[in-house]
Amino acid sequence: MAADVGAGQAAGGSAAGVPSSLPCRIYKRNPLTELNMMLSSPYYMLNIMLASLYVVLREHYRYKPIRQGILFLGEVTDFESWERYVAFLCGCYAAFRFIKARSRLQGLTALLDFSQLFVAIMAMVCSPVLLAYLVIAYGLVYLLFPQPMYPLNDVMDPLTPDQLAEDVKKPGTDVTWVVLYYAPWHSACRYMAPDIADLAGRYGTDKLKFAMLDLGEYSKSAAKLGIDLSPVSQQLPTIALYEKGEEVTRVPQKKGSGALYAAGYKTKDVVRVMELDMRFTRAMQKNGEKKVQ
Repeated sequence: MAADVGAGQAAGGSAAGVPSSLPCRIYKRNPLTELNMMLSSPYYMLNIMLASLYVVLREHYRYKPIRQGILFLGEVTDFESWERYVAFLCGCYAAFRFIKARSRLQGLTALLDFSQLFVAIMAMVCSPVLLAYLVIAYGLVYLLFPQPMYPLNDVMDPLTPDQLAEDVKKPGTDVTWVVLYYAPWHSACRYMAPDIADLAGRYGTDKLKFAMLDLGEYSKSAAKLGIDLSPVSQQLPTIALYEKGEEVTRVPQKKGSGALYAAGYKTKDVVRVMELDMRFTRAMQKNGEKKVQ
């Protein structure tokens, strides 16, 4: 099992029956985590480099007339007018997607995606041949360098189905478990991974443990858990809370009609639904009482 993190060693205030040396949460997240991940990944770096080729495209076509009669802007014949139109449209939608993103990584990826879309449209405006080359380049990057998954092993315990049954679902266990069910190839799982790692870092103790089960590897477990593994599934990633070996709640939840509650959730919804602040405090109290004994 991975080492527990997030408890901290600073002294906290005393409470009834709780020693004054009770640890408090001092975990601090690196605000550049997602940016560092992107800059160290061949997938993201190559896509950033392809988008940056716009500087060369702009320098070459800036003063040339545009003869492409495209959509409703066919009468626009100068490069800079096209640039303003396309930049405004892509910029507005990129800002909307960034604000509505479930995680910071998804927001940053949305900005990169719309930067690429902007370059692709401008390439199409200048020359369809340029667009074809650009599409081929993007396709090769996608095939040869898969989008990476944020590493979770440092802060979460990897589980097998047997470990799930023996440790997490052990009847009467005094450990509360928060289990992430995910598939590495699912886009929402990749985007949410840094934020879920942040949850584990902030709330993980030896009495409140965070673990993960790869449903891509153990697909039979998905059927038993009632989780859809399709590429467009809104049930991934699923986070479940277990106490005394029984599942208490999960996010997203299934309603009686089969519809999902909290599909597209953010980690703040997990904290609220699972009452992690209260459970963290209770876990710290148990740790303090155990040390006194």
